Amino acid sequence: MRRKALVAVLLVVVAVGLALSGVLGGTADEPASGEVPAESLIEIDGDHELWPYTSRSTSVEGRTLAINVVFHADGDAVREALTAQPETDWEETDELESDAESDLVVDAVTADWEDAHGSVRYSYFEGPDGGEWVDESFELHDGEYLGARDHVRAYESPDGAYTAVQVHEEYYDWFRLRHTVTHIGDPAVRIEDDFIAATGENVAVDGTAVRREYHGIDGGWSDGWLSVIELAVLIPLAGTLLRRRTREATVDLARRFRSEAGRHADAAMLGTALAAVFLGVRAAGIGMEVAYPGIPPKALAAPLYLAIAVGLPALVVGAAGRCEPTAAFLGVAVGLGAGFVLDFAGLGVAVPPDLIVHRAAMVASLGLVALGRASDDRTILALGLLAWTAGLALPLADVI
Repeated sequence: MRRKALVAVLLVVVAVGLALSGVLGGTADEPASGEVPAESLIEIDGDHELWPYTSRSTSVEGRTLAINVVFHADGDAVREALTAQPETDWEETDELESDAESDLVVDAVTADWEDAHGSVRYSYFEGPDGGEWVDESFELHDGEYLGARDHVRAYESPDGAYTAVQVHEEYYDWFRLRHTVTHIGDPAVRIEDDFIAATGENVAVDGTAVRREYHGIDGGWSDGWLSVIELAVLIPLAGTLLRRRTREATVDLARRFRSEAGRHADAAMLGTALAAVFLGVRAAGIGMEVAYPGIPPKALAAPLYLAIAVGLPALVVGAAGRCEPTAAFLGVAVGLGAGFVLDFAGLGVAVPPDLIVHRAAMVASLGLVALGRASDDRTILALGLLAWTAGLALPLADVI
């Protein structure tokens, strides 16, 4: 009777988790159709106002994330300031040669910004001669495609007076097989910190090289504020900056897991193996991406995805039969849950609520598989595998 109650609770967890992750998912709220509203434009500098968002199309209907950083400089100077480092081996693109004086911008930032090529996003400028949709002047990223990274999309105003930047934090989600945006505020602050370190100025003081301006930007994950950087002021002061991304590793779960390992060794080994496989997939993906830069990251991800989608339930089915049912469930829940937590902690990314509830549903699904296999109950086993399959299919269908 208790087992039936547990199964019922787990099925509710799976159903609610998958439903909530679909409701909570998404990167930005979409506006109503129509032309760019005049009241949504903001004044920055020069003759062109800015629509402070990016869009999947040349329309406000495709709005995604909000612009969160503005440089008072043209696109070439901004790109040079972010990437020029004599101690690293960047490959500069010929079509984006900078007109800025290289001796002024070298060492402006030491974050590992590299060329990035993501989906095309547009932004909009309104000038004396009308409006104009533009695609990215350049894209940069700091981090690995199959891990976590900060991703910059930059848009130079038509008169070159300023460059609007959308920077966001994203990580490669093995269940969605694509990037998931986790934050836009933290990466903007990291860019601020780099340039503040060069000037020693307070970000909140008006008129300094780095400051914040409130424009009441609504939607697109924005809090209404823009980070504004006066590159012309910063360049003469440029020195070696250190990008500080703190990465705190969590070990408490591993310690608790070891305490029960002696009593339920098989279940403990199963949980450890699940965590190792999941974390190993991430490590292998990043390692292969670095070792084989000529191979598209998605081609590397395909076989690794099978290790998660098929390998994890196969491991549970193969090993849970030697475990006591409750121990098998707990081993899977703690092991896979720890793998998810350590993956997020190692990448150092913020975790959106929809990902938390989805991962909880996946843990419950695989826990059902373990419970059914350990108790030799084919109905529970089938329900667990069905729930796991649904948890894999919904993210791929972009429902979650």
